[in-house]
Amino acid sequence: MIERLNQITLNDFIELSCGNYACLLSDREFVSESTLKEIASKLLIEYRSIVNPSNMKAMVMDKEDMLKERAKLLSLRICQTLVSLGFYDDVRQVLEQLNVDSRNMSDEQVTSKIDYLLHSAIFEQKRNEERRSEEHKGNKVTPEQIRSSFDAEIAFLMTFFKMSIDSRVINAAVYANIVHQADVEISFRKRST
Repeated sequence: MIERLNQITLNDFIELSCGNYACLLSDREFVSESTLKEIASKLLIEYRSIVNPSNMKAMVMDKEDMLKERAKLLSLRICQTLVSLGFYDDVRQVLEQLNVDSRNMSDEQVTSKIDYLLHSAIFEQKRNEERRSEEHKGNKVTPEQIRSSFDAEIAFLMTFFKMSIDSRVINAAVYANIVHQADVEISFRKRST
């Protein structure tokens, strides 16, 4: 089974990008669908991180922000439960971690502050989820569009570097590095003109 980007040909990687996970398997090999999806996801991320490292950093930061939102929401829900049980000092400690000065707040003010922060966090999370879903709606691409995009990119790279690229021979890692190198050279040329 293919597990590294340098083990898969560009041709098979294009199929993988289209959702065909069978190209990861050798003859008569059986692996669960979830394992195939996990490996495919890893390979796609590895490819994208080579081709466009700054874009991958932005995607990672977006995921990190999403996880932080969820963690804050969970913390506030726990605080709400602690307030209902009368553990106000514990809640004050959590509020301090969230950079909320609660030392001089009464128990009622702590309760009110938790409710306010929880409602604000829920609103913020919904707004960010709507933004993310709007961004992803425009990203639905068909397998034909994926193949066509790779064809156009390969044609451009062959012209740009004046070299032949056989997608059945070149591996996806080498191809990703060629794409990245072309991007670097084009950026360099733009800056020098």
